[in-house]
Amino acid sequence: MTDAEGPVVVGIDGSEDGTRALRWASAYADATGAAVRAVAVLGHDLAGSDAADEVETTLVQEAQSVLAEAGTTTYEVETRVGKAAEELIKLSPGASVVVLGSRGHGAIEGLMVGSVSQHVARHADSPVVVVREPAREGATKVVVGTDGSEESAAALEWAFAYAAATGVTVTVIYGFRTSASSPAVLSGYIPTSVGDEITAAEEMLASVVAPWESRYPGVVVTREAIPVPAAVAIGDASETAGLVVVGSRGRGAFEGMLLGSVSQSLLHRARCSVAVVR
Repeated sequence: MTDAEGPVVVGIDGSEDGTRALRWASAYADATGAAVRAVAVLGHDLAGSDAADEVETTLVQEAQSVLAEAGTTTYEVETRVGKAAEELIKLSPGASVVVLGSRGHGAIEGLMVGSVSQHVARHADSPVVVVREPAREGATKVVVGTDGSEESAAALEWAFAYAAATGVTVTVIYGFRTSASSPAVLSGYIPTSVGDEITAAEEMLASVVAPWESRYPGVVVTREAIPVPAAVAIGDASETAGLVVVGSRGRGAFEGMLLGSVSQSLLHRARCSVAVVR
């Protein structure tokens, strides 16, 4: 991740969340050596109004100010006309990552989870990061979900590379269902069979993570196999994280990281920024 192959594409809309996304994109670009490509998408109604030029000028100037304050020197700021999701998806094939805020400004095709962000996360060719403030001040660690599938390996690779570039720690979580009822497990009663399942899960997790620990020896790693559904395990861990990373697909029989289930749930329930990787 030290030599990014494409720019960091970030959606801006003049909102506080859009500015937060731009700052995140700037920091990521600085860590990875990428350029920033900030994009504001004007809706067709606004683009045809008398206010369009003023709005466009304001958006560009505000973005330039934020980037200058962050010390970013390699960037471009542009405006487009259309639908925000469609325009950002068009740019994703050449991007190292697409970054959006968790909410937005409806007048200029705002970037709101549940509409634009989910659509981009589902259809973009690049990783997508939806930025929000961490639940706790100073929370920086990366939490990455895995289910042992080849698909979730992409999330592990991205999370370790991000951690190596930014100097944060990684917590790898495997959330899974057991043969025992969830209330029993959550109340602390763990039958022998469930204990065996947890042991097997821990062994699987260790084998899945080992290649990345070897590849990134400077990254501090914690592994957690937790006998609860993946979305719950990762969502709870997001309380003390700066970023959650999940794959866009996974192995359904093991609470896989399928966008539309776990990934979609985390876009709503995570208490920090979320990266969806493919």
